[in-house]
Order: sequence, then C-alpha cells, then structure tokens
Amino acid sequence: MGPGWITALWWALFGGTHVFLTTEKVRTRLVERLGETGFIVSYSVLAIATFAGLVHYVAGHLLDDPHATFLTTLPPVGGALFALSVVGFSIFVAGVLVYPGLPMSVFRHRIIPARGIQQVTRHPFFSGVALWAAAHALLSVHPATFVFFLGFVVLSVVGGLHQDRRLIAELGEEYRAYVASTSFWPFVAVMTKRQRIRWGDQPWLAYAIGLGASFFLSQVHEHIFDYGGAYIIGVVSLGSVVAIVNSKVRARQAKLM
Repeated sequence: MGPGWITALWWALFGGTHVFLTTEKVRTRLVERLGETGFIVSYSVLAIATFAGLVHYVAGHLLDDPHATFLTTLPPVGGALFALSVVGFSIFVAGVLVYPGLPMSVFRHRIIPARGIQQVTRHPFFSGVALWAAAHALLSVHPATFVFFLGFVVLSVVGGLHQDRRLIAELGEEYRAYVASTSFWPFVAVMTKRQRIRWGDQPWLAYAIGLGASFFLSQVHEHIFDYGGAYIIGVVSLGSVVAIVNSKVRARQAKLM
C-alpha cells in the first residue's frame, strides 16, 4: 500500500473518530458516563493522538514516490496558487482572532447582521483552511502530502456544513436567514449580491496578522515537518489545551452571570 493510501487511512481514523464522537447519541452517552469535562478531555486526547499519528507519518514520507504535475510547470499557475494559499491562511488566522464575535462562537450563538469578516465569509476558519489546503494539494508532487492537504479541504467543507445544520436546528429561521445572506466561500455572497462589504467594518489588524503569519511560515516552510512533525503536533496540542482551559473558564463565568 502506497503512502497516499496510508495517509488516507490516517485521515479516516482522525476524521472518523472526530465526527463519530460528536454525534448526538454517542456524545450524550459519553457525557453521562464521563461528565462534560471528562468527555472534552478524552475527546481532545484522542484527537491529538490520531492527528499526531497522521502528521508523523506524513513527515516521514514527504518525498516518497514523486510524480510530475502539470501545474508546477506553469509559473503563473504556481504563483496564483501560492497567492491563494496566502489569502486562505490570512483569512483563517483572522477568523481565529475574531472568533468570539461570530454567531458560531461556543458561548455566543446569537445572530446579528453580518459585519466585518462575516461579509466576506461566515466561516473564516473553515473556508480559510480549505483554500490554503487546496492550493497546497494542487501544488504537491508527492502522494502523502497531496492526500494530507486534500483531507483538510474535505474536513473543512464538511465541518462548515455540519455546523450550519446544527445551528439551524438550534437557532431556527434566524440562522437560516443568516446563512442565506452570507457564503461559506469568501466573496461568493458579495459576487451574487446577497452581501455588501463595508470596508470600515473589516478587521484590518487581524488580516495584517494573518499576512505576517503567512510570511513567517514561508520563511521556515522547508522545516515545518522537521523532527517527525513535532512543530505541528506541538502547536496543535498546545492550542487544544488552551481551548479546553478557555472553555472551562468561560463556562464557569456563564454560570455566574
């Protein structure tokens, strides 16, 4: 079995457990047995472990079975995909920074007219990752990295659709109208005249930080998978721990209000 197929199996393990454990019946039973905190910790540990396995495998097979790709022979196309990667990653970073103000924020779930980055995309985290990963997949000349980045595209699109369905069920017509007036993919709602960008509302500092992060990663690009992917695994693990602690603190604050 080639590295592309094995990478796909790692994605199935990571993505499958990620989705399966959050289905309503399974999650409810596990919360009853483990408690909310116990479930979150167990879920996060399993997610980190399977993601670490995925990254570590890809890091060890980055250069296996190279194949020529038509896109890499066309400088204009390569340049356009690089630009798409930068735009996607910048939107992703900006989405993380403004997340507390979005309707899908864990402790928010309140609908307001689209403003700021929501005028560009209602899912800056998911759509940004999807664009960034799609550009990398199209430029990849190795099976393991192609499947690795393609997996992010699939997970991001499915994640955004799943979140929309869940919030429509939770918030009803108000969120359905919000979905109708915005778009998953950046600028689609603007181009179809369902939304209008108000430039003064845009989070320019967040965009600038995203561009800065993109520039930094471009400078260390060749070393990101060094040490078996330890850098990637470490950053994701730390982010998960911070998210757990933040969720716990904010849950306590919500109870006190």
